[in-house]
Amino acid sequence: MLKILVAGGLDETNNEVLPKLQSFAQLLGKEVISRGHLLLNSCRTSFDRAVAEIANGAAIELGYKPADRIVSYVMAGNTPVHNFGNVRTSQLVDWELGNPRLRIPEPVEAADAVVIIGGWLGTHRAANWARISGKPLLPVPRFGGAAEKIYAEEFATFNERYGTKLSRNEFEDLAQLTSDAKDFANTVVLLAEKLQASSSVLAVMSFSDDPQLSDAYDSFRTVCEEFKYECVRIDEESDVPRILPELLQQLANCAFSIVDISEEKANVYYELGYSTAAKRPIIVTAKKGTPLPFDVKDIPVLFWENQKGLKEQLRKRIKAIAAKQGR
Repeated sequence: MLKILVAGGLDETNNEVLPKLQSFAQLLGKEVISRGHLLLNSCRTSFDRAVAEIANGAAIELGYKPADRIVSYVMAGNTPVHNFGNVRTSQLVDWELGNPRLRIPEPVEAADAVVIIGGWLGTHRAANWARISGKPLLPVPRFGGAAEKIYAEEFATFNERYGTKLSRNEFEDLAQLTSDAKDFANTVVLLAEKLQASSSVLAVMSFSDDPQLSDAYDSFRTVCEEFKYECVRIDEESDVPRILPELLQQLANCAFSIVDISEEKANVYYELGYSTAAKRPIIVTAKKGTPLPFDVKDIPVLFWENQKGLKEQLRKRIKAIAAKQGR
C-alpha cells in the first residue's frame, strides 16, 4: 500500500477549466483508494475537501474504514475544511520554508509520491518540500496552474530524478491532453506505483561452499538481470554489522525473494516464513530430490537438476512477477 499525497488547488474564477479539474481530482482520489492505497491530504482548501470526500465514499463502498485509507493534516490552530477519514493536527503552525528549524510538513514527509494538480503558490511550496525530502513528484499539466510549471521543471531534470524508474515516454504520459479522465487517473496512480517498485531481489540460501549452490546463485543473478532486477545475497555486503535485522528489512522491501531450500537450514526456513508473512512475492527453489518439511509442502517449489533447467523455470516465474509489477 502506497501513501499518495494529492495536492493542488482549484481556480474558481475559470469556469471552463474548474469543472474538469475538480472532476479529475475526484477521480484521482477514488482511484487511489480503489487500487488499495492510502490518500494523504492537507485538509486546508476546497480542493482538499473535494478529493477527500470522493475518496471517503470509495473507501466505504469497498468495505474499508475511511480512517484507515484517508489521513489528513490541518495546521495547528486552524479549522479543518472536512472531517473525512483520519484528520490530525500538524505539529507546525505553518508549512513555510523559512522557519528557524527545517521540518518537513507531515503530509509530504509521510508520502511515497506527491501528485500535483492545478494550484498556486502553496502548491509550489508543496513541490519544493517534496524535492527537499526526495519524494517523487507527479505533476499533471493538463489543467494549468502551478502543476504546469512544476511539470516543466521535473521534466528538465527527468534523468536525474526518475530515469532509473521510468522511461521518458512514461513520464510524458502525465502531459496527456485528450485521454479519458478516468483512464488518465488510473495512469497517474500506476506511475506512482512504478516509481516505488523495488528493483532489488534477495536471494536466501545456505551459506555453504556447495559449488552447485554457488552455480544456482549465479543463475538467480543472470535471470534477474534479464528482467532488470538486481539479485543480491546478504552475506555479500561486508559493511552489514548484523545480518538478521538487515535481512528482514530487505525482505520487507524487495521486489521479490528467491529462497533455495536445498539444504535444511533453520535460518533459511525462518526467512522463508518472514517473506510469506510480509506478503512479498517468493520463488522457492530446491535441488531435485530434496525432501520437503510438512510446513512447506503447500508452497510451489521449482526443483532443479541442472542450471539450464533452473534458468528456464526462473524465467517463467520472474516474467509473471515482472508483468504484475509493470516492468
